[in-house]
Amino acid sequence: MCLVSYIPLADGNYCITSNRDEAPARAAYQIQKEEVNGRYIYYPADTLGGSWIIRSSTMRSICLLNGAFTKHERQLPYRLSRGLMMKDYFGFDTAVDFLEDYDFNPIEPFTTVIAEPKYLFEFRWDGVLKHIKELSRTEVHVWSSCTLYSDDAIAQRKQWFYEEISKSDELNPTKIVDIHMAGGEKDRSIGFLMNWGDRVRTISISQIISQPTSELLHIPLEDKTVEPIRQIING
Repeated sequence: MCLVSYIPLADGNYCITSNRDEAPARAAYQIQKEEVNGRYIYYPADTLGGSWIIRSSTMRSICLLNGAFTKHERQLPYRLSRGLMMKDYFGFDTAVDFLEDYDFNPIEPFTTVIAEPKYLFEFRWDGVLKHIKELSRTEVHVWSSCTLYSDDAIAQRKQWFYEEISKSDELNPTKIVDIHMAGGEKDRSIGFLMNWGDRVRTISISQIISQPTSELLHIPLEDKTVEPIRQIING
């Protein structure tokens, strides 16, 4: 949830890829399938029951980063975790309905990337106000979590990302995963595979590949004996 990229693919398709920087004890090793209001959703499950990246059988995707614009002071207790809020999105027919009607107060600040068949949104909740931006579905976008990285580090990570994609003549989901493992490898404090003294580190890479037959890929990094998990999603 701490490095997220959106990459347009051919024929209006895309992939969203997320590096999860978290305490190792919160690693996920399976993909869950759950029904929400008649819709099936698929996600790697956090130990607390929510998720940071979810794909539905109705061609909708949502991905989370902690924090909105700047590192915030936590104001406990919160009504609901951000990971559980992610699943609530699929109880609404559209992103617009969710953004207009859902009660985000009090939920800890976050950033989400929401992709639907005709729209791509960046939505930031700063704890008080909604900040909604419609993005181009045909351009590359990249984000880093403001709760872990300074403005300078975020800018550096963005530069590394664009340097990596410039080395490839053709971007595909496999190449994007490779890029999510490559940037800033000499600086593990802010590199794409980060490590802060083993307290917080990149514990997985997850990817939504949106095509007529879609796929959710989850690569656990904590246990080297666990193979990457590929969930095919019809829709």
